[in-house]
Amino acid sequence: MNTPSLAKLAQSGTARTEVLRDLLRTRQRLLVLTHNNPDPDSLGGAVGLMEFARLACGIETKLAITGKILRAENQAMVRELAIEMDRLDTIKLSDFDCVALVDTQPGFGHTFVPAGTAVDIVIDHHVCDDSKLDPSQTAFLDVRPDIGATSTIVGSYLMHAGVEPSPQAATALHYGIRTDTADLSRNVSKLDVQVVEFLAKHLDRQALAAITNPDLPVAYFRTLKDALSKVRLYDGLVLCSLGNTTSAEMVAEVADMLLRMEGTKAVFCGGLVGQSYYISVRTETGGDAWRLIKAGIETEEGSCGGHGSVAGGSITLDCADSRTLRRLERRLERNVLKAMGVSGANAVKLGENDD
Repeated sequence: MNTPSLAKLAQSGTARTEVLRDLLRTRQRLLVLTHNNPDPDSLGGAVGLMEFARLACGIETKLAITGKILRAENQAMVRELAIEMDRLDTIKLSDFDCVALVDTQPGFGHTFVPAGTAVDIVIDHHVCDDSKLDPSQTAFLDVRPDIGATSTIVGSYLMHAGVEPSPQAATALHYGIRTDTADLSRNVSKLDVQVVEFLAKHLDRQALAAITNPDLPVAYFRTLKDALSKVRLYDGLVLCSLGNTTSAEMVAEVADMLLRMEGTKAVFCGGLVGQSYYISVRTETGGDAWRLIKAGIETEEGSCGGHGSVAGGSITLDCADSRTLRRLERRLERNVLKAMGVSGANAVKLGENDD
């Protein structure tokens, strides 16, 4: 396989774009995949890559997913931007001569790639010990942990190719960058800023407003109330065990919110969905969320990935009864406290000792 050399890809954004364009021009149909329950960055990256393939390379494209679109903002993104996607189990893989993974990598625990499927393109910004990437078997590989969002990487292809994105693609990419960088406040690179400025001229601002402020069901506030009642505060560390919860996205949303609490240096939040225990870790700017989540799950059979101050992972339980869940959460808490150098005797529940 003629794999682009890392040296060539490192030359410039233009060189990377040319390599990808040359590859796609030799193919006819592109299938884009991402991780289960895709978030805005994965959706934005997928839409952007399909836009690049169509406009710069003239090939047909399709997006397929294995999970669900869960968070209210994510559902609004799909609805407002009319993002078309199919269930992967309804796709005839032989119809495609090119497969891309966006915002994830082969081997990640939250990603399904059908057995025997060759992945030709991998575009991501995460670091993960579980990655099973084989550069010699990947026609195009662009993994840059120094970039704030996968949508930034994909948006740069359009920018360097001189392709004017549609309002749909520009808005999807912009929102993907916005969510993964917390409005350009964390893990931000020079390229993130450049791509946001490039996309700004092409946004559907009415759709963007609708995406960022969706109506929320009453069940959301019930879950939030229950989550806040389970928060434990230490010196700069916030732990939150949601127990059984609605989705992995809710775990991430609570973690994002708790990081805003005054004096917080790190958040470790978890919740059980079915037999999978999902974890979201957030740290203050400059923190290493991946190191913290790795320390937290070191005694467990799980997988995790992260980037800068954001990380996530999951652990599959053989038995998901309340006793097993409590034991797991106690083990995770001990590991995190040890990693942070915090005494477990200093926990304070939210609402106690307030001024």
